[in-house]
Amino acid sequence: MFPILLSSFFSGWASAWGASIGGIALAVIGVVLIMVEIVIPGFGAAGISGGIALIAGLILGSAGSLTYAMFSLLIIVALLIIFAAVVFHSALKGKLSRSPVVLNTSIDAGSTELFDDDMQSLIGKHGRTATALHPSGIAVIEGRRLDVVSLAEFIGKGEEIEVVRVEGVKILVRRV
Repeated sequence: MFPILLSSFFSGWASAWGASIGGIALAVIGVVLIMVEIVIPGFGAAGISGGIALIAGLILGSAGSLTYAMFSLLIIVALLIIFAAVVFHSALKGKLSRSPVVLNTSIDAGSTELFDDDMQSLIGKHGRTATALHPSGIAVIEGRRLDVVSLAEFIGKGEEIEVVRVEGVKILVRRV
């Protein structure tokens, strides 16, 4: 008796999905968008769009049957969990870090022209603003264009400034 009911359920479920090309397309698009969100995290637009498409696909593909929709959702959730497990396993093994999806480059402090020793030597130096500082902008100090921040005041373009202090890569200046 149970095999007959199970066979009847699966044939009804398959025929409901077979009659709805749009439901299949929306469900596939939804799953793909959710997979994209798993691999390339962003603002959630792909995941939210995928969820909406998946729900619409389930509604269209289940032919109005809540049982068919829940069974389809169970299958899709299982596939997404398997996909996420593979991605996370790959990330833990370090395989994901070698893929073109992940940015592996970094910047050392000494590899830039603005490392700490060089920056500290600017304290007390004078220069001119290349743009208006409200409060940040660009100044030319010792012939170098640098991003600077004024000490809570507006300084117009072309005015003389002095470097007061340096905090990391932030150069704080005041009007002379």
